[in-house]
Amino acid sequence: MREAVFMDEQGVSAEMEWDGLDGVCYHALALSSTGDAIGCGRISPDGHIGRIAVLSAWRGKRVGSSLLESLLGYARSQHYSQVDLGAQMHAVPFYQRFNFIAVGEIFIDANMPHIKMQLSLKNS
Repeated sequence: MREAVFMDEQGVSAEMEWDGLDGVCYHALALSSTGDAIGCGRISPDGHIGRIAVLSAWRGKRVGSSLLESLLGYARSQHYSQVDLGAQMHAVPFYQRFNFIAVGEIFIDANMPHIKMQLSLKNS
């Protein structure tokens, strides 16, 4: 799935995509009613959410929202005080719907503009 979305669609190199952190992260996987994987995401032990990917045919159908809700639920269950992520600029409004706040300057990651976003979990 990540290969289809990040590498094939967005041109991210294999070296950048496979960063060696998967083994220490908690992963969320979205499945269709027939059991096919249609979306994924992860959160690292330090509260960094990343690698949220949804196959193109499933975008706009709340798959990404469900994945993010699952990852945030895990973060709350682990008593994280905050989480952060590096949002591609086109995805900023999506994360803002979950009350993430953009911090800092736009930066380039995998040849695409991103911005760091944070969400406090202290009162949620």
